[in-house]
Amino acid sequence: GKKDMMRSALIILVLVVLDAGAQSASVGLFNEANDRYRGGDFEGARRAYLQVVDSGVEDARLFYNLGNANFKSGRLGEAILWYERANHLSPRDEDIVANLRFAHQVKKDRDVPADGNAVSLFLTDAFFYPTLSELSLLLALGWIGLFGLLGWRVWFHRTHAPWLGALSVCALLTVVGGGLLSFRVYHQASEVSAIALAEVVTARSGPDVNQTEVFIMHEGTKVRVVRREGDWILVRLQNGLGGWVRVDQVEPI
Repeated sequence: GKKDMMRSALIILVLVVLDAGAQSASVGLFNEANDRYRGGDFEGARRAYLQVVDSGVEDARLFYNLGNANFKSGRLGEAILWYERANHLSPRDEDIVANLRFAHQVKKDRDVPADGNAVSLFLTDAFFYPTLSELSLLLALGWIGLFGLLGWRVWFHRTHAPWLGALSVCALLTVVGGGLLSFRVYHQASEVSAIALAEVVTARSGPDVNQTEVFIMHEGTKVRVVRREGDWILVRLQNGLGGWVRVDQVEPI
C-alpha cells in the first residue's frame, strides 16, 4: 500500500545555492508545509511545498512530500506527477517507488505491461539503473584517472604493465561513462513524458475541438509527448495510440 510518510529533513544542501534571503524563506516554507501536513492541512501543505518549488529548489524529498500532500488532497494526477519527478531524481528510493506504484494502481486507466523478452527488459533496466549524477561521476573519475596517469607517466617515465593496466581501466571508465551519459541525456531530451491532470481528457485526431475523438484518458495517465502545436499537444499512449489534447490538461514530467 501507499506509504504515508513525510521527509522532514531540511533540504539545506539544495538551498545553499540560493541567496541567504531566499534560502531562509524556503527553509521556513518547507518547515511550515511539514507542520501543515502533520496537522492534517494537506491543501495548505501542498501550497507551501509549491512555493518552495517556485523558489527554484529541485529535491527528491521535497517532490515526494508534495506528491503525498497532493494524494491526501485528492489530486491523484498531481500526486503521480510529483512522485514521477521525485523518482527521476532518486530512482532507487523505496518509499518513492512504493507510493508511485500504489498511485498508478488506484488510477482509473490501467498501465500496459512492457513488451519484450526477459533479456531486453533486463538490458533496459540496466540502462536506466544509474542516475545521470552517477554517470557524470563515473565519467569525471575516468578523466581524472586518465590524465593523472598520463601526467605520472610523463613525469616519471613509467611504462611497466601495472601502469598500462590502470590506464586501460581509466580509459574504459571514460568511454563507458561518457557513452552512457550521452545516450541518457539524448534519451531524456527526446523522450518527454507527461501526466494527465484533468479528471477526463479527450484526445482528438487533430489540434482542434471539432476534430474526431480518438480516445479518452483519465487523471494520472502517463503519456509520451510527440510535439506541440499552439495550445495542443500530440501525445501517445503506451499502446501506441496517439491523439491531440489541450496543453492545460497534461503536465510534462
